[in-house]
Order: sequence, then C-alpha cells, then structure tokens
Amino acid sequence: MKTILLLFFLTANFLAAQNIHVVYSNKTSKYTTFQEDLFIVENNSVSIRDSTVVNTFDAKANNSGNNEAIFFRKEKNHKITYFKNHKNKVLFNNHLDEKIFFIEDVLPEMNWNTNHEETKMIAGFLCNKATLKFRGSNITAFYSKILKYNSGPYKFGGLEGLILEIQDDDHPEFNSWIATIVQENYQLNHKLPNIPDNTKTISLKDFLVLKNKNSNDQFNKMIGNAPSGVVIKNKKIIRGGIEKKYEWE
Repeated sequence: MKTILLLFFLTANFLAAQNIHVVYSNKTSKYTTFQEDLFIVENNSVSIRDSTVVNTFDAKANNSGNNEAIFFRKEKNHKITYFKNHKNKVLFNNHLDEKIFFIEDVLPEMNWNTNHEETKMIAGFLCNKATLKFRGSNITAFYSKILKYNSGPYKFGGLEGLILEIQDDDHPEFNSWIATIVQENYQLNHKLPNIPDNTKTISLKDFLVLKNKNSNDQFNKMIGNAPSGVVIKNKKIIRGGIEKKYEWE
C-alpha cells in the first residue's frame, strides 16, 4: 500500500513538473493577427507575443464615403513578454517610441463561471467552457482539464486546466486567442526571457497616462506640419481591445 501511494505521489509531481509549449493565434483587431507563445517550464509561466503582424486591412471595405480622411499613426511593433509567476499580478514589457518600460499590472479577481455544459475540441484536447467579466468585456474561455496548468494566453488564468481559447463575446470577430499547437513534454533549447535585476517597474495606470500624453504630443506634432486651412480633429478613440475599462476608471 505504501509503495502504491509513493508511486502515485511521484507520478503526480512528475506530471505537474512537465514542460509545455502552446502556440496561440491572437487576433487583436479586424485587420491584425499575432502569434503568441506560452511556455510553462518548471512552474515558470511566460507568454511572448511576437512583433510580426499579419495585416489584412482592406481599404475599400473601410471607405466611409463621406470625404473624411482617417490617419493611423504607424508604430513599430515590439515583442511583448508577460511574466505570470505572481498570483493576481502580471509583469510585462512595452514601449513608448523606442523606450522600454516594465509594467506591473495588479489584476482584478477572475471569478470564472464554470457552470456550463458546452465542450469543444481544440488542438486535439477536449475543452470545457467558462465565462468571465473582465475589465469591461464579457469573456468566453475554453480550457482543458487534461492539461493541469493554471495558466493561459495573455493575462488569463485561474481555471482548473490550461486555457486554449479566449474570446471577447462583444467582439467575436477579434480580441481572441486560440491554440493551434500544444507541445507536451517540451524540451526548451533556449533560455526564457527574464526581467533584469534591479529593474524599475511602473504601474499600468501610470504607464497609460504616459502613453496618452505621448499620443497627444505626436498628434500635435503632426498637425503642426499640416497645410494652412486644413482642419484636423483629434477624436477620442473608444478602446477596442479586450481591456475596455480599468478598475480605477
């Protein structure tokens, strides 16, 4: 009996310590898709969103026909790494122009509703449905109880299994992540990124203030070079991402 219990204990710990790599297709808008890689190695959970974007913008389909010109400020994309080893907190990097910031995001409690019967197959794994209200969005997730990892793409986690799909119910055509590849027993042949020692962090709230100021400064610089007589309005853009309203707003 003792031998059986010991074998069970060792097996359970071995399974929990296995490495896994998940590739997600992350659709951030109607026109752009990124690849995001989740690595869970020795209980170290890191997501990396690639800097290469698949652009599917259709200018004809978005012609308003009212003689208005819409300008998009082209920004260089950078890899964003999410460090998810803290309960209810994510650290990640982002840029303003070419300056890098390390941002601390204290997440609201994720009160998942798992009282759903719907299931689906994703990347070869049977997944159960869960729902959540998160920062102004109604979220549907599908997670696999077979994959015993309390993690998922982006900032999501907190379910009894690995999250393989996230969808914004209010905008199902974008704001989504879906796993395309799941590699169990993954052999990592490179070092995972980490945050350098003595790195100064900034709160997400303070970073968004800086980002808004930077956008306004860029807009004012643009209109300063506009031809005489041209009227340019700085319209406030409603957040279209999965985080539409923060706790402090």
